[in-house]
Amino acid sequence: MLQFVFGRAATGKSTLLQNMISQCVEAGKQVVILVPEQFSFETEKSILQLLGDRRAMSVSVMSFSRLCD
Repeated sequence: MLQFVFGRAATGKSTLLQNMISQCVEAGKQVVILVPEQFSFETEKSILQLLGDRRAMSVSVMSFSRLCD
């Protein structure tokens, strides 16, 4: 499923995405997060803090260039 989330700053977009990712991982689904190159490490770090070691393995954070490879 592809879903776009739009909104102004500080409207809860990140919190919404974190909740959706957590629910998908709990349901046993694989999650792919597509981010700009400069945010890939920061996103991986936040996913690890959110989900922990084992559950974070179900999430792939990809930049546009990595997706092309």
